[in-house]
Amino acid sequence: MPIDGLTICTKQAQVEMSNGMHYHEMPTICFLVKGGGIEKRKNTDYERSANDARFYYAGEPHHSDIRVVPSKCVNLEFDERFLEHYEISEFLIDSAVNGRLDVKFAMLRMYREFLTGDGLSGASIEMLLLGLVANAKSSRTSKPEWLARLREILNDHWADDLGLSELASILGVHPVTISKYFSKCFSCTLGEYVRKLRVNKSLTLIKSRDLPLTDVALECGFTDQSHFIRNFKRQTGFLPKEFKRL
Repeated sequence: MPIDGLTICTKQAQVEMSNGMHYHEMPTICFLVKGGGIEKRKNTDYERSANDARFYYAGEPHHSDIRVVPSKCVNLEFDERFLEHYEISEFLIDSAVNGRLDVKFAMLRMYREFLTGDGLSGASIEMLLLGLVANAKSSRTSKPEWLARLREILNDHWADDLGLSELASILGVHPVTISKYFSKCFSCTLGEYVRKLRVNKSLTLIKSRDLPLTDVALECGFTDQSHFIRNFKRQTGFLPKEFKRL
């Protein structure tokens, strides 16, 4: 699907295989919809599994072994027109993609738009991508040291309903101060961020275990199935049953 300097396409593998050392001619985001394997870059080996997103600089060599099949990935390829038009560097895309919670949700929503394929899908994909880049750009500004500790606490206690006063007590920071910086750093409210963490936990459960949705919802900290489904659709663009079939 061409989008004025941005191309989105899918690649699939039905058998285990090695792609050997190769590279992408254009800067590329690769989102693994399903499957998995081992990848090597710059003498570093790491495992890739479903819902993993990676950025590759143009001409960056890497070696991929597909070991979990069937495998499917969605690639977003950028040409110079796109980067120049929006004044985006490869480094900025890299910082927007690697290691960020919102990336997998944004990529799933882009994939949903790709599958929809109507006259609005291209603009939707472009907006989702530029939103990721904008968040990465804003996060490069200096922040209080306690924000990193706050992120760590929330990630470790995603199943707990931690209140603002409790977090303030743990961090030794006034609740007003936390409120002032939270939305700037996380681009959402406290409740929205924790719900994102819980939906994130559900992604693996839905794919790897044959559990009823009610059990998935409870195991991931949601009070009921409807609450879980509503939040899952909001973050990914898919219903849980649709996501399982991808």
